[in-house]
Amino acid sequence: MAVLVKGYSFAVLVVLSVYGLIYLFSGDFELGAVNHYNPFSRQAESWLNGRLDLPENVTHLEIAEFGGRYFVSFPPFPTFVVLPFVAVLGTDTPDHAIALVVSLLALLYAYKLALRILENSRHAVFMSLFLVIGTNYLHIALWGAVWYLAQNIAFLLTLMAFYYGLTDNRKHSVLALFFMCAAMGTRPFNAVYLPILLYLIYIRESKEETEIVQLVRRAFIYAIPAILLGVFFMWLNYMRFGSIFEFGHNYLEEFLMDEHGQFYVGRILGNLRIMFLGFNLTDFPLFHGFAFWIASPIFLTFAVYFVMWVKNWQYEGNEWIFALPIFIAIHIIAFSMHTSLGGHQFGSRYTVDILPIAYLGVLFMAKSIRPNLYLNTAPMVFGLLLNFIGTIEFLRFYF
Repeated sequence: MAVLVKGYSFAVLVVLSVYGLIYLFSGDFELGAVNHYNPFSRQAESWLNGRLDLPENVTHLEIAEFGGRYFVSFPPFPTFVVLPFVAVLGTDTPDHAIALVVSLLALLYAYKLALRILENSRHAVFMSLFLVIGTNYLHIALWGAVWYLAQNIAFLLTLMAFYYGLTDNRKHSVLALFFMCAAMGTRPFNAVYLPILLYLIYIRESKEETEIVQLVRRAFIYAIPAILLGVFFMWLNYMRFGSIFEFGHNYLEEFLMDEHGQFYVGRILGNLRIMFLGFNLTDFPLFHGFAFWIASPIFLTFAVYFVMWVKNWQYEGNEWIFALPIFIAIHIIAFSMHTSLGGHQFGSRYTVDILPIAYLGVLFMAKSIRPNLYLNTAPMVFGLLLNFIGTIEFLRFYF
């Protein structure tokens, strides 16, 4: 516990120093700034008033119209996060402060995950800082606007799911599956990584239980809270849009007007070109963004470590790492079917969702090949400076 507190405390000081400078140089952006992009708070108010729809349309909030009624079009789990604040404060919720707290919790679980795998406090501090302030996550960490807050929350939930899937406590499987379901109820494409989590839980369970029937039975028991949460998501979708799979984005005017809809395979090649070969780093804000491996250099670390790990031929029971590039590729291709790649942004906002699995892979591969982790100082500093400057320019544009 002392190691955890000491290491995390140092990491928090570093991160808060970076965040403090962002607040200082980002115009009128501050913790108490008004958030005009707050559909989660509006949805929470409707829930508290016993209704699923909103009383009126708010054109700048991507509200879906269906059956003559107006609904929040985003996956609903973040509404639970802001619900207690709405109960006390109404829709004027401190969304930027909530984003800050979520970010510090993400740093905590990034540190705990690294400490769990690497078993070295200094290495855990370094790698958690690389993830949180040396990647494009820095860009989405502080703004409480709906798109950024949702990604921030999903980022935290996914890290929590992986951490509780790796502890020695078998009962933590309940938490791991619940948090992954919550992440999927925030950013649905995060479901891509559910098989990885299930396999990690399987490895832990199989150490003490070999009967497949018992394993399945125990897994079902662990999954009950996650299943109930998933049933709620499906019920909410059905009650609003008549389909258990519809969150509402398909009913936004921009997608109804697009002959190809929200997702279209014909966009894949063009969007992949941007995601891999987009080098326009200077427009603020930039529509579509630029290459994800520039915005988040930890992806380069992942690629280098993966080659080293394959050549090492000492997989230590972690053959599942071979599957990580496949799952990441599936996730990237799914993003590339979207019409906008995330709209106005700095970097490659959608690919922030991939960072937790890339981080997990980097940690496990580092444990196996034992590289000098501090050689990542250069890409971490590059990522920090790039996203620091870009985020300040972006926030000054909006504030």
